Parts: sequence; C-alpha cells; structure tokens
Amino acid sequence: MSIEIRGIGKQFGSFVALDDIHLDIPTGELVALLGPSGCGKTTLLRIIAGMESPDRGEVLFAGAEATHLHARERNVGFVFQHYALFRHMSVFENVAFGLRVKPRKERPSEAEIRKRVMELLGLVQLDWLADRYPSQLSGGQRQRIALARALAVEPKVLLLDEPFGALDTKVRKELRRWLRRLHDEMHISSVFVTHDQEEALEVADRVVVMNHGRIEQIGTPDEVYSNPASPFVYEFLGNVNVFHSRVQGKWAEIGREEAEAETTTAFVRPHDIEISRHPAESALEAVVQHVHPIGPVVRVELLHGAEIVEVELSRERHEALNLLAGQPVWFRPRQVKVFGDAVAKESAKQAFLF
Repeated sequence: MSIEIRGIGKQFGSFVALDDIHLDIPTGELVALLGPSGCGKTTLLRIIAGMESPDRGEVLFAGAEATHLHARERNVGFVFQHYALFRHMSVFENVAFGLRVKPRKERPSEAEIRKRVMELLGLVQLDWLADRYPSQLSGGQRQRIALARALAVEPKVLLLDEPFGALDTKVRKELRRWLRRLHDEMHISSVFVTHDQEEALEVADRVVVMNHGRIEQIGTPDEVYSNPASPFVYEFLGNVNVFHSRVQGKWAEIGREEAEAETTTAFVRPHDIEISRHPAESALEAVVQHVHPIGPVVRVELLHGAEIVEVELSRERHEALNLLAGQPVWFRPRQVKVFGDAVAKESAKQAFLF
C-alpha cells in the first residue's frame, strides 16, 4: 500500500516538531527516516500510524484520506524499540494477541490462529520458542517476536521505531540483514526510524534525512552519501573533515583569511585524503599526531596548523608509509564537496583540489 504525506505540520507548544513535510512512499518500498534526536522522525512515524494527529496536512493510504482514521482502522503494524511484549503471555500468545482481539466477525478460528502464529514464528525462525516467555529470550529474539506480532494481523504497512536501538552491535547487524531479507520476501510497505547512519544506508531502499522538523534530502543510500544536498547531510552521514577557506578568483588557501574574498567551506571524507612522506606539489604539510589501527582500517590524525585532520588508510597503505607520531607528512584531498553558489563552488573545487 502506498503512503502519501502532504504538508504535514506538528507543534508541541512553541516547539515545531514537523514543518511542511511532503513524502511519497510507493507500495513495497522500505524507507528509513534518519536524523538526530529531536528532528521529528518519530513524530512523523506516529502520525503515519495514527498514534498522533497532525496540526495540518494530510496522510493518504493508497490514495484514500487517512488523516483522521483511528490507528486500529489503518491496518498498520507497529514495532517499538523496547519490544512492548506482554510479560505474562507466552511467545505464542504474544503473537496471537492481535488476532484474538479482532471483532468477532473478523476473528479467525482457533485452528486458523494457531496455523498463522506458527507460520510467523517459523518465518522469524523462532517456532521452537513458542511456549517460552519474554523474560526467557535474548534481546534479538524478543525483537523478532515483536515483529512477528506486528505481522500477525496482516498489515498493509509496517512501521518500526528504532527497532534495533536496544541491542548490541553484533545482534543489530544480524537483525538488519534479516529484516532486509524478510522485507524482500514479503514486499510490504515499510518505514523505520533510526539515528544510525550505517543502519539506514545498509537496509533501506530510500533514505529520508531529517533535521529540525524538515526533510533535508530524500534519495537512495548511494545518492544521499555520494551526493549530499546540504552541509548537514554531508556531516551527518559519516566522518568528514571541514576546511574553511577564502576563495578569490581561481585560488584558495586553507586557514588564510582575506577580508575582500568570499568565504567557502569544503568537506572531505577521511578516506578521500592522500598522505605522502615527502613534499608533493600543492600538498599541505602536517604532523602525525596519532595512529589508530581499527580492524582493516588505520585512522591517522594529522595536525595542520591548529586544525586536526582525520585520514583513513588501508592496512597496506599504512604499512608502506610506516607512519609514527611526530613525523612530518604532506596531504591532499582526492575529492572535495563544496556548498555555495555555482561560481564559488567551481572556484573552490579547483582550488582545494590543487
């Protein structure tokens, strides 16, 4: 089922949670609402679910007005961050709950409920835990049971609020892959909220980056990472070095200020910086501050003037350079992103790329 958000606005007192939100989610798409705490992503999810009412705007499901429908009339499954399982019910009864509370005319028979529940427990690979209670499960198992419970009522839309936020890193990665496979099998329209950039980029078909109640950018994971639409998106999606410069004509010099020149800011990812042990044409000199081997990557902190520059190298490249703290080195960016008017951007790109 498709979802259309038209001009949604929401305030809590003087705080603007959502400001003129427009978003189209086609049937079968998995969309991530990504942003920092307080950006409005959970409020938007709750408005889609019918748990919150907008001050203005419309929500449409499959083209039909749904703004004022009660949550139970929207045929939506909702998965909470902290599972919200009934502790006094077995795993089986937790999953069956949504089916048992349906109106009598819509309620399946006991045999149909048992069949449906066991099918779902098999789908989430936990049918062998049907008789256990939530307290006897791990965090990852509880979250899968919560998802099975949401799917039991055969929703047209699945909404997930920070579904893996309470889990440790290893379990989160396993469940992310599992959710992506499950979505591909069921092809249900899904929206999930997260502040984890890696989670959104790995799982979603499209990512909606939000900030201060507004949408900064909508695109595929590759689009928002490789072609960020604003400085906020660039800095939020991964580590970045920010170089402040004055641009004049076709040159720029990092750290130098000219009163008559135009200020420009350039963004460079740590993995897009080259390091040399010897002076190189147009490269900038720095001193190695720290070297941090982290798995297959080595993170190097350079001191350029008063600024810290972060660089990520492969193990092989680091071994070839043999960098040590206190050594002088020279660095230059391979790729630069500049925001501003077209003339300033082109001038700055040429200047920063030397």
